[in-house]
Amino acid sequence: MKGYNELKDWQCKKNHKVWGTLTMRSLATKEELTRANKHFFNCVNRILFGNQYKRKGTKIDAFSTLQQMANGNWHLHFSTEKADEYSIEEYIRLLTSIWRNKVKGSGRYEVEEIKNKEAVITYQLHDYYKLGNDTLALS
Repeated sequence: MKGYNELKDWQCKKNHKVWGTLTMRSLATKEELTRANKHFFNCVNRILFGNQYKRKGTKIDAFSTLQQMANGNWHLHFSTEKADEYSIEEYIRLLTSIWRNKVKGSGRYEVEEIKNKEAVITYQLHDYYKLGNDTLALS
């Protein structure tokens, strides 16, 4: 697939330490999940950077992809760098708390430390590679 290797190489150079899968409680459209993803990372950035997020555009580096399941529902996979002032465990707790408490309609979640960056990136990009889908969601 055109652009796949470049996208994979670009992602491998990132300093992402955490990745996860997020779903909605009910059947969500691609557009609804895209909005939820944006809201999720807006909340993360507001907590981490306060006014600097809006004033200066300071934000955490994150990469999200959307994936449609067999039942028609959408979920997202994301990877993100870790905020310096948090341990991995604290940062994972922060992310899961934001997803559960700040995103309306949020459902299941799984967030963990990246142990094999290439495997995570390959998994995140598998729809892009196999199906030619543009399922990248910018936050």
